[in-house]
Amino acid sequence: MPMPHPTAGRMAEPRIPHAISQIGKRKEAPQRRSTLMMRRYHATYLTETGDIETLEQVAPALPLFEDAFCAFARGTLVTTEFGSTAVEDLMPGDRIQTVDNGMQTLLWVGSMSLIPNAKGQSKRMTRLTRFSADSLGFGRPSPDLLLGPAANLFQKNSRLPEACGSDKAVLPASGFTDGESVISVCPATPVQVFHLAFKNHQIIRVNGLECESYHPGLTAEMRLSGDMLRLFLSLFPQVNSLDDFGPVSYPRLSREDMEQFHAA
Repeated sequence: MPMPHPTAGRMAEPRIPHAISQIGKRKEAPQRRSTLMMRRYHATYLTETGDIETLEQVAPALPLFEDAFCAFARGTLVTTEFGSTAVEDLMPGDRIQTVDNGMQTLLWVGSMSLIPNAKGQSKRMTRLTRFSADSLGFGRPSPDLLLGPAANLFQKNSRLPEACGSDKAVLPASGFTDGESVISVCPATPVQVFHLAFKNHQIIRVNGLECESYHPGLTAEMRLSGDMLRLFLSLFPQVNSLDDFGPVSYPRLSREDMEQFHAA
């Protein structure tokens, strides 16, 4: 039903030309409705009683959330006590070979889908890094390896102390691109990606390369609080707080750190 005109029933006020009526008034910018992109995250985890449970949660597509789920593309081979196993076939409770601490029990497997054409996502989340076989040395990797945006490689280099104070560190896989044997690829269709978590921060072997397991890092608590922190922790039922992830085993360099390191 149409509403009555505001001047109905009373004398109409004189109309003021629009240009004159705006003199002395501040123009207000049109309000834009900001929408936070959401993603669907999946996890399988080991309970305190040794049972395997699963969860599915819709949560913000923020870097700290996404990085917990997108290190290894489907088909990545992880070294276990029974040999190489595709990451999508791993289950909590499996024993995984680590570089520093022998066999360790896998507690949590996270996964999500990278959707190349999803609107509102960062460009970083549309690209994977492909390492051709032997690109970092004989059998490193073997065969070809496709890593997600959050994958970090373990490296030992005598020059690293200049950048992080240690000759051992983990560096983003995307920082190794050279346009030849290590390239950035944008998949044409959705790709399932995974990450793995243990009781402590570990270095594991995938396709013969050493990569880190999931750890939120030392600055996670500074970036999360209140309801957002509780939502983040709900994705990891095997922990009660960020402290339960344990200490970080090695310094973690950003891609910007890598560029400065190589330029020096």
